[in-house]
Amino acid sequence: MKNIDILELSLNSLQHRKLRSWLAILGIVIGVASVISLISISVGMNENIKSTMSGIGADVITIGSGGERAGSMGPSGFGGGPGADGRSSFGWTSSSEITFNEADNLRSVQGVSELDARVSSNAVVRYRNMNKSLSVVGVEAAAFPKSSSSTIAKGRSLGEGDTYSAVIGASVQSDTFNDTMLNKQININGVSFKVVGVLNESGASFSGPDNSVFIPQATAKRLFNQTKYVSSIVVIAASEYDPDLVADSLAIKLRSLRHVTNSTQDFTISTATTLQSTISSVSDTLAIFLGAIAGISLIVGGIGVANAMFTSVLEQTKFIGLMKSLGARNSVVMKLFVLEASMVGFTGGILGVLLSFLGSILLGAFGLPSKITLELVLLGLGFSVIVGVISGLLPAKNAASIEPVEALRYE
Repeated sequence: MKNIDILELSLNSLQHRKLRSWLAILGIVIGVASVISLISISVGMNENIKSTMSGIGADVITIGSGGERAGSMGPSGFGGGPGADGRSSFGWTSSSEITFNEADNLRSVQGVSELDARVSSNAVVRYRNMNKSLSVVGVEAAAFPKSSSSTIAKGRSLGEGDTYSAVIGASVQSDTFNDTMLNKQININGVSFKVVGVLNESGASFSGPDNSVFIPQATAKRLFNQTKYVSSIVVIAASEYDPDLVADSLAIKLRSLRHVTNSTQDFTISTATTLQSTISSVSDTLAIFLGAIAGISLIVGGIGVANAMFTSVLEQTKFIGLMKSLGARNSVVMKLFVLEASMVGFTGGILGVLLSFLGSILLGAFGLPSKITLELVLLGLGFSVIVGVISGLLPAKNAASIEPVEALRYE
């Protein structure tokens, strides 16, 4: 029997059992759509984070206190500075904090173009009759244009002569206070500041520059009574130097200044490379986890296909006997049912892919990043066909093993 004849018989079999076939296909559709949609969330998150990271710049190096306990520090330099009791909001003691003197010593490290020793704290920001708790960051005016992960959208950056001037993040203007704030007065912990600039939106997380207020470092020192310890340090590597090598030199210098070794290091140094590596590792793990969860539904769909194929074999027992009595080989009978199962899987895969695109649009409407790639589409189709074939193998083998005489007598 020719392959085209086998294909035609398989199609006829599916058409004569429309309801059962579509129920089996539906299981595959749900499984494939779940796999693609959930993994696409991970891919979308990874792309979104990488896009944000690309805006930060490959030449940015961030230094924070506390070693591994410091957690992740972005180039915006946000983190709790020491309070009045000498402890930072992260819980380590002031002995692990980096001092302004140590920060100044790092300026001489080869490859350092700009260094921004920052002072940051949460503070009550008042605008008109609204009071909001925001991250307020004291920055060095000379380094701020390069150390900021956002550019100026309106107004200007902080200048060397500024004392009570402020630059605000895009979300502070558009979301927090919902007003045009350039050249307006805001109040930070009871002290009045003039808004001289508004940053472009960076797309960073909630604790990023979009939701922060930047003021001169000297003013922040007095405002927060933080004159000895920095909250974080943002270093800009010179264009002709490798940022990772500059980061290594900074680590060596800082370990020497603090009299610690590599194993007892009480500070963290992050570059765009290390941050992206960490993010990729997390997103890859997330993709595997989400894919495994979605894969369960695909397995359930495969069980549905197998059940439909077993039923199909029983219903066509006499037909199988007739085929074999006319000379059809076992391989032809197996091929017939495997092909039927694979068509169920392939059809379910196609519909599942289409459904996943609809799901991606809905996820985007709810603010969840989602990106369906060609690889994901091929993965979904490939899995659906494989599941169909595997689900049809055992029923096909059973069909091929039926003796013609027994099959013709089957009621």
